[in-house]
Amino acid sequence: MLLEIGVIKQNTWANGISWINSVTLNSSDNTDLQESNLTEDNQQQPQDSVENQQKDYYIEIPEGVLPEYEAQPKRKYGEKVIKGIIVGRGEHKQVINIDDVKKLAELHLTYKDMSTFFHVKETTFRDNFRSIVEKSRQKTKQRLMEAMLHNAIDKLNPTMQIWLSRNLLNMSENNNNTEQHQILPWSSSQEEE
Repeated sequence: MLLEIGVIKQNTWANGISWINSVTLNSSDNTDLQESNLTEDNQQQPQDSVENQQKDYYIEIPEGVLPEYEAQPKRKYGEKVIKGIIVGRGEHKQVINIDDVKKLAELHLTYKDMSTFFHVKETTFRDNFRSIVEKSRQKTKQRLMEAMLHNAIDKLNPTMQIWLSRNLLNMSENNNNTEQHQILPWSSSQEEE
C-alpha cells in the first residue's frame, strides 16, 4: 500500500536553470510548507518559457498496518422530544410523527416501505395510519391533476391536451358512429310477401 506524503512542483527555464516552485508536505496536523518562486539568483523570472514538472512522493506501508486517526470529531449529544402517535408494545414501542407519515405517503411509498422506515410491523402501521396515508395519497393525485390541467389549459401543451381529452372526455381519433355499423333488423314479414 502506498501513502502520499508530499508533492514537489519544479519549474525549468529553457536555458536549463531549474528551481522548486512549491513543496507541499502532507503531515498529521495538515500543515503545509511552501517555498517561494525564486531562482538561484533570488530574482523572479518571467513565466513565458517555463516548463512545470510535478513529482509525487510516496512511502510504502505494509498491508494491514494503517496509521491510526487519533483526532475524533467533536460531537454534541442531546435529547429530542417527538410528538406523534405511540405504536407498538413493550420493546417495540415507537413514537411516529404524523407529519413524517404524510410526507412519505405523498410520495406514494407502500405500507411496507413506510413501516420499515419507522421500524414497526406493516399491519400495525396500516391499522394506525390508514386514513392519514389515504388522504395524503389523494392529495398527491389532486396536485398531479391540477398540474396536468395547468399544462393543458394555461401553458397550451398540445400533448397534454390530447391525452386529457382522450382520458377525461372519452374522445378518440376514430369517430365511429355505432348506429352506422349496426346490422339492420331482419323482419320475417317482408319475406312472406
